[in-house]
Amino acid sequence: MSNQNKVKGANATKPWWHRLTLRQITAVLLAILAVIFIGQNRQEATVSLLFVTVTLPLWITLACATVVGIAVGWLAHRRSA
Repeated sequence: MSNQNKVKGANATKPWWHRLTLRQITAVLLAILAVIFIGQNRQEATVSLLFVTVTLPLWITLACATVVGIAVGWLAHRRSA
């Protein structure tokens, strides 16, 4: 049995939270923080985009901005070979 197989076997017996990377933990914490921030900002807001102006709850604006940010990050993400 090679060292690589031993590491995979040892890793498989650990609970799922021990296999999380720092990047994954940071992403989860930021997502929780975004949900809390969105939930606490529920007043009305006027939003303008190009030639359109609308008034809607601020949480909807923040949620849309968060989704757009996630989409941009996902599209811009480059995997290393």
